[in-house]
Amino acid sequence: MMRAHQPILAPGGRALSLQALARAGATLAGRLVAVDDRQARFDGSAAANVAAGDAFATRIRTMLDELIARSSRPAPPAEPDEVDRPVELDPPAAVELGELGAVVWCTGFTGDFSWLDPALLDDAGRPRHTGCAGALPCLWYVGLRWLTHRGSATLPGIPKDAAAVADAFTAHLRAGTHATRGAR
Repeated sequence: MMRAHQPILAPGGRALSLQALARAGATLAGRLVAVDDRQARFDGSAAANVAAGDAFATRIRTMLDELIARSSRPAPPAEPDEVDRPVELDPPAAVELGELGAVVWCTGFTGDFSWLDPALLDDAGRPRHTGCAGALPCLWYVGLRWLTHRGSATLPGIPKDAAAVADAFTAHLRAGTHATRGAR
């Protein structure tokens, strides 16, 4: 339930966390389990969902820190991020439907590919591809959902697809032709 009077944006390139949403006026609730003509009811998973999000963010930060350390390149120390500050949760077990001002349904995200030539997109507006190879010669993708495997759109899954693109590009360079389509 949102009581904020302005759009909620992550300031200065920072992450937008469930805690930041709560500080901006959103009421965090658990998983929706029932709705009738007067109220929506939720389970008690709000705190667990926040903890799971924090644990995932910690794993990603640790992986990135390890990658930076292995690269032997200088990097500034991590800055404290407001989104990491804990919040007191008081998730409702139920909400009267008439009290809802807005609903933020957190189920994931998708890309905006409207800037690509429509010939490169499928009927759902997503890039057409075979494996990592796009619909044109010398066009490869990394980071798309289910590109070559379930984890393709996740940070831990991207290296496998990036390696496939690197192999396809290397093969393209060795072939010396623009006709090479790439990884499949």
